[in-house]
Amino acid sequence: MSPWKTASSTCHASLGQYNEGEYPRFFYFNRFLNRVVTQHATLADLTALPEGKLGYKVGAFVRNPYDRAYSGFIQIQRDFQEQPQLEIEPSWITQLVRAQIAANMSRVISSGFNFDAWINLLPEYEVYEPGCNTNMVLHPCHYWTHVNGQQLAGFVGKVEQFEDDFHRFCDYVDIKPPAIQLSNISEHEPEQPTGAPYKYAGRMSRRALDRINELFVEDFERFGYDKL
Repeated sequence: MSPWKTASSTCHASLGQYNEGEYPRFFYFNRFLNRVVTQHATLADLTALPEGKLGYKVGAFVRNPYDRAYSGFIQIQRDFQEQPQLEIEPSWITQLVRAQIAANMSRVISSGFNFDAWINLLPEYEVYEPGCNTNMVLHPCHYWTHVNGQQLAGFVGKVEQFEDDFHRFCDYVDIKPPAIQLSNISEHEPEQPTGAPYKYAGRMSRRALDRINELFVEDFERFGYDKL
């Protein structure tokens, strides 16, 4: 599974030789789900697909909510620069993606490009409802590991210890660990502070930390991340 902002591009590049999936990674209309999805389809989506009934092992990487939220803030601005230039067939998907990018960016602009203001402008429905906005990057990570409160993913790794957990994932699916192909996503994120348990939390106000604690309370609890 590929939650947004959890090294999914690195995983895809590193495990590409094993990829037998028939679905595009980018926006497309899935005929089984009757809606537009991407490579970031949730675990509940998988259970509705034919592949979800074939007994595959399921795994996912997760990330602490503070760094993931900040990375998502940067991603939305990057999408605004890059995705409107793309053409997707059929054309109505292009129109949908552009409309969603514009809506996402309007909040960034309204916040004055300030993360603290933006995270407090972000409505709960955008975070919790995956069908509302195909381009929203901050649905809770447990949407890719749990269904109806039950963990169905047999493997859960953490971005914070990616290399060790990547090898653990390879053991889980019984493959020889390939070389890790680092993506260039990090080039679009700001320089990372050091000496703190979370990379970007030091950039956030108390109000922003509290908002993240509220929005992602289940991720903190399910994956053992400490709240600040």
